[in-house]
Amino acid sequence: MNTFFIFVIRLIVGLVCGIFLTRLFHPEWGIYKGALVGVCLVAVVYGIRLFRKS
Repeated sequence: MNTFFIFVIRLIVGLVCGIFLTRLFHPEWGIYKGALVGVCLVAVVYGIRLFRKS
């Protein structure tokens, strides 16, 4: 698979997990904060991957 498709799949899964975790632990937050949490999760994954490669 192309690296762009892997990025898109990780982004979608990260958004879904972020929204789910936000609804589970902070139900008063909106969906946009959940999406932000998902984007942060994906960024952390890429940061850890970069750190492990170097």
